[in-house]
Amino acid sequence: MAEETGFGSAAEILAQKLRKARQSKGLTVEEVSHELNINREHIDCMEAGNMTFLPAVYVYAFLKEYADALGVDDEPLLERCRDELSIPTEEQVLKQVPEPGSSLSLPNGREGFAGLVDMLQDSVPLPVLVTGAVVILVVLLLAVGLFFSGSDKPSPGEAPSTEQVTAVEEPPAEQPAAPLSDTTRQQEPLIADTLAVKSEPWAADVSFLPEDPAAPFQNVLVIRVVKDMTWVKVVADDGDIVYPGSRFSAGEVLRYEAKESFWVNIGRPSYVELYLNGEKVPPLEKRTVVLGKD
Repeated sequence: MAEETGFGSAAEILAQKLRKARQSKGLTVEEVSHELNINREHIDCMEAGNMTFLPAVYVYAFLKEYADALGVDDEPLLERCRDELSIPTEEQVLKQVPEPGSSLSLPNGREGFAGLVDMLQDSVPLPVLVTGAVVILVVLLLAVGLFFSGSDKPSPGEAPSTEQVTAVEEPPAEQPAAPLSDTTRQQEPLIADTLAVKSEPWAADVSFLPEDPAAPFQNVLVIRVVKDMTWVKVVADDGDIVYPGSRFSAGEVLRYEAKESFWVNIGRPSYVELYLNGEKVPPLEKRTVVLGKD
C-alpha cells in the first residue's frame, strides 16, 4: 500500500488507526460522512492510505479533522504525514535559511550548478523558487541597462554632443504622509458603524472589518449560526491558514481573517449567515464555497 500511495508508512499507519477507531465506535462510513460533511469517497481514500484525492493541504486538513472527530490523538504521526505530503511548517522554512558565514552543502553525487538546483528544489517550495528567480532576473536586467547607459557619457575634456544632452526633469521630492488628525481618528470607527449589520443587537460587539489597516489580513469573514447546530470548517488563502473545524450551535458567531480568500465548508448551509467584510453573502446553495476571489 505504501508504494501505491507514494507517502510511505505514516499514511498507512494512520489509515489503520482511523479505520479501527471508527469501527470501535460502531460508526459506518456513511454516518461519519454525514456528521463531518466529508464525501464518503474521501473517507474511503483516507482509510485506504490514499492521500492523492485532493491537493495536499486539503488532505492534511481532512486528516486532522477526521482524527479529532474519532479521538485519534497521535500528533507525531500526523506530523510525519505532514512531512510526507510536503507541507512545510514555518520552523522548517526558517531552518532552510543558512546562517551568516556558513557554507552551502550540495546533495551527494551532484556537484556544481546541478547540485545547487537539486538542493533548491528539495528545500524551497516551487513558488518561492520561481519568485526568487524572477527577482534576480529583473535585478540583472537593471544592472545591464545601467552599464550601457553609463557607457554613453563623454570622456573628460570632451564636450557632450547635442544628441547626448537630454533635459531631465527632477522628480518632485516625496512628501511624508501626514499624521492622522484627531478628527480623522474619531471618524475611523464610524466606518464600521455605517455597516447595515451593525444595527442588529448580536452584531454590536463583532468586528466585521480588519482591526489593523496595516495588517496583511484585510479580508474578514463572519459566520453566525442562526438555527440548531451545524459543522463549520474554514481554510484561508489556499491552505496558508487551516482553521479547526467543529460543530457550532445556534447563536454562536465565528470570525476569520485572510489575505485573499476563504474556502468554507458548512454542514447545513441554511443554518448560517455569512458576512464578508461587513456585506452579507447571499444564502449558500452548496455546502462548499470559495469567497474573496474574483
